[in-house]
Amino acid sequence: MSTGTPLLPLTRETTTSPTSPTADTSFSGRLKTLIKTYGFYAVGVYLFFGIFDFAIAFGLINFLGAEQVSKWTAAIKGYVKEMIFPPAEPGAAEMDKAAHQAAQGGNEGLYAMIVLAYTVHKTLFLPFRVGLTAAFTPRIVNWLASRGWVGRAGTVRAANHVRERIRTARGKGKIDD
Repeated sequence: MSTGTPLLPLTRETTTSPTSPTADTSFSGRLKTLIKTYGFYAVGVYLFFGIFDFAIAFGLINFLGAEQVSKWTAAIKGYVKEMIFPPAEPGAAEMDKAAHQAAQGGNEGLYAMIVLAYTVHKTLFLPFRVGLTAAFTPRIVNWLASRGWVGRAGTVRAANHVRERIRTARGKGKIDD
């Protein structure tokens, strides 16, 4: 009763490798492949580079245009406030705006810079972040594996190693309790 078609294996052996032409070459696809291969190590490296490039974006925005961002934010906020709550009498809006800006101390500029830095971090720096993660994760995992610090038992060995270094530093008087 054979129809001539071979039986399919019970296990799934036909997975796509990262070098195959059908592999997903988008940034998110490469990151997913990296996370499947290296697990939480890839996530940790990605988060490290994410924190680093967010700090760079915030610093650049703060350095290049903190005053401009503050002015734009105050203008937009004032416009929205006037649309929602129209002024009751002529001239009251200018008095209220000046009193509000003096009381607030410019926090809206900081919030706007954080939002703008987050936007730059998520859009412009994404290719660099994923590329650096893909470049450094295998090296970091290989370094950890060479020291025997990969996996659950490796984590315990790494913690014991650090504990021992702290104990010897305390014994030499380098660290005070």
